[in-house]
Amino acid sequence: MDCRPSTFSGTEGAVGLLHWFEKLESVFEMCECPEARRVKYATGTLEGIVLTWWNAQVQILGLAAANATPLNDFKELIKREYCTRDDIHKLEVELFHLKMMGSEIEAYTKRVNELAILCPTMVDPPIKRIELYLKGLAPEIQSHVTSANLDNIQDIQRLAHRLKDQAVEQNRLPKCISATAITTTSATPTTPSDNKRKWDGDSNKGSATVQSQVQQRKTDNYQIPGQQSSGNQGRGVYRGNHPRCNNCNRHHSGQCNKGRCQRCLKMGHEAKDCRSPRPVTQNQQQQQTPQNQQQGNKGCFHCGAEGHFKRHCPQLN
Repeated sequence: MDCRPSTFSGTEGAVGLLHWFEKLESVFEMCECPEARRVKYATGTLEGIVLTWWNAQVQILGLAAANATPLNDFKELIKREYCTRDDIHKLEVELFHLKMMGSEIEAYTKRVNELAILCPTMVDPPIKRIELYLKGLAPEIQSHVTSANLDNIQDIQRLAHRLKDQAVEQNRLPKCISATAITTTSATPTTPSDNKRKWDGDSNKGSATVQSQVQQRKTDNYQIPGQQSSGNQGRGVYRGNHPRCNNCNRHHSGQCNKGRCQRCLKMGHEAKDCRSPRPVTQNQQQQQTPQNQQQGNKGCFHCGAEGHFKRHCPQLN
């Protein structure tokens, strides 16, 4: 027990079960545990539902017979219980479609080795394991490793690691993310309130910045008449001499045409709402004198002349 063996509770999944097996075998080697006592030692680290399951096996087989079970038989027994065929099928699919992401060859190699132990039927004979490993390598190094024509998986993995380092130095693969930076980021605990305060602060700052930029853009779009424009103003600056209209917020001279229909030249509606059957002609446009425009064109809605309404318009009758 001084070796601090890891425990297994049945909720770690297939990979957790594999890691438990590996740590147990490491402890057996360090303690020189006899083969006859390894199952007894391993079952002493079970917890939760797995311990309940083993106690049921002991009740059926008897304590002496259960502890005398060979280690390989015990591993197969617990794998059938907590690593079902459905789980194995998912792992086989993952192993078949596993790909190397960027330059993370260490994680790729580790995952391939884990799945190879859990899915022995997919890597037997050894040539199948080599083919699966080569298939998932990055294209920048895959052809070089394949052309080496090695028949040992350890030699292939070492060659792939060296070629990856060379590809990173030649900028053909991205640099690996530092594990220290990831650990530092993940080791700093943050509470929901801290996240909310940070988000609120950033959002308020961002919104204030956006509002100030919009206001500055609106200010830069116009120039006071008679004032000389500076060289650092935007492209939308007005540089003419017409005064700025308070009605339409534009620069023009003469009467403001805001609210005037550009189809019939009458006030009170827009062209999209005009009910005139056809646009005003050039002669009718000349008849729209400034005096009539100031009076609001109180006349025929069709021809624009005063003295009659649209229902008595001579052009329609």
